[in-house]
Amino acid sequence: MVDNILHRIRGHILQSPERPALVSDSGVTCFGELGRRCEGIRSCLREIEPGPLVVIGHKEHDCVAAMLACAFSGRPFVFVDRSNPVQRIEVIAHIAGASHAFVAGGDIDLPLLHQIDLRAIEAAPLPADPTIPAIGGDTLFYIVFTSGSTGQPKGVAISRENFKHFDSWYGPMRQRLAGDGAHVNHASLAFDMGMLDLWPALANGSAVIMMDHRNNVLARNNVRLLAENGATTPASWFSTPSLLQIMCTDKDFNGEAFPELRCFFVGGEVVQKSLIRDLWRRFPNASLCHAYGPTEVTCVTHAKVLDEADVMTGDLLPLGPALAPSSMRILREDGSEASGGEPGEVQLLGPQVGQGYLPSDHPRNHAFGDWAGMRTYMTGDLGYIDIDGSLILLGRVDRQVKWNGNRIELNEIERVANDLPYVRQATCVPLLTDGRVTNIVLFAQMHTDRHVTRDRLIAEMRLALPAVMVPRDIRIVDKFILNVNGKVDAGRMLELRPSEISEPG
Repeated sequence: MVDNILHRIRGHILQSPERPALVSDSGVTCFGELGRRCEGIRSCLREIEPGPLVVIGHKEHDCVAAMLACAFSGRPFVFVDRSNPVQRIEVIAHIAGASHAFVAGGDIDLPLLHQIDLRAIEAAPLPADPTIPAIGGDTLFYIVFTSGSTGQPKGVAISRENFKHFDSWYGPMRQRLAGDGAHVNHASLAFDMGMLDLWPALANGSAVIMMDHRNNVLARNNVRLLAENGATTPASWFSTPSLLQIMCTDKDFNGEAFPELRCFFVGGEVVQKSLIRDLWRRFPNASLCHAYGPTEVTCVTHAKVLDEADVMTGDLLPLGPALAPSSMRILREDGSEASGGEPGEVQLLGPQVGQGYLPSDHPRNHAFGDWAGMRTYMTGDLGYIDIDGSLILLGRVDRQVKWNGNRIELNEIERVANDLPYVRQATCVPLLTDGRVTNIVLFAQMHTDRHVTRDRLIAEMRLALPAVMVPRDIRIVDKFILNVNGKVDAGRMLELRPSEISEPG
């Protein structure tokens, strides 16, 4: 179970206290200090009634200590980036069943939560008996919240047993390809990519270099942190292709500057072959792993080490087979299994499949099930299995999209826009290039007596949505064009000429 990961982290805390554990722009935290901060927070936890905890912050090292303290204590945690609107944070806490929040970086006005300022908690010495109490594998490890098709965020519940099975193959694979060197984290800790960045690396005794995701478009700042942190050098990397494309705009992001960086996992959205070729030119000794896996099946189920043959064809990049203990099937609309090469919805099976959505009555829980004694999840992804047994993804079968590495439900954006009093109707249209979402257009029709600027629309939507979910391309229109089924005709809306789109008031 996760207990094995925690035992290994505790071992590094006791045996290698001066080894760097967390590295960021704010400094370096060694394993010993991480353990002492964790113990201080654990002492505080003993005074809080049982149940999940919310951890609110950004990339502060104390956030990792708080999550680790929860894990040692058998308490599920939910990390929420403090950039989220207050209303959304409180909704997430309510759905998770959390009444207390550990907060890094200063208090937030959260009247519905008991806040505990992590800065006010003193570090504590490690206990004389470092034993970690045994905790059942079905106990939740963490809850990750994503956009919800109902217009509200939904929680993905991952158990300690789920994460153990993920780490059983991912941890050894990363170590085999990268050794004991540092791992680079770019994703928000609120995403499952943040979870896979932290725990396997720390369990291996490797430092985690935590890049500020506010620098995602500033390659030079990230290169500077990787090169000049004074504590460690990067050996492995997991990110979206979008971030790597930005990093490749910096001439110093290469194997000469970072000779130990020899393992890249890339996934989360469509990966272009041009990016793979560019990375090989920059890092000729690196292994490039094409990765796939939904949050609901504990981070990653596929990770194929690419070779030259994979990029020489005109086909999409392969993902390889599902890695044990996971497996996959491709299903037709009637639920029967598709033949090899025949497209259908990807179903994932095995012990990495999570515990479902929160709230427990969420309508999307029908995506979880059982087959042949294995837990299953219908991903909503369209794909097929090629002649070599590799998964080839073709896109989504629903309205959930990946945009700039973030998984976004278009319905949630539309709900927020349509709830504004001056909006008569709003709809989102994703724009794709080579199968990858490159833009989201929000069409909005105002009530005839209201004149609203795009800037105001963006500002008010940001009160209810994270900034990454608010479209920048907002087109105010006089009317919506419908197809013969009475639905918005997205294609024709996109064809509207500027003269047919209202000027902002």
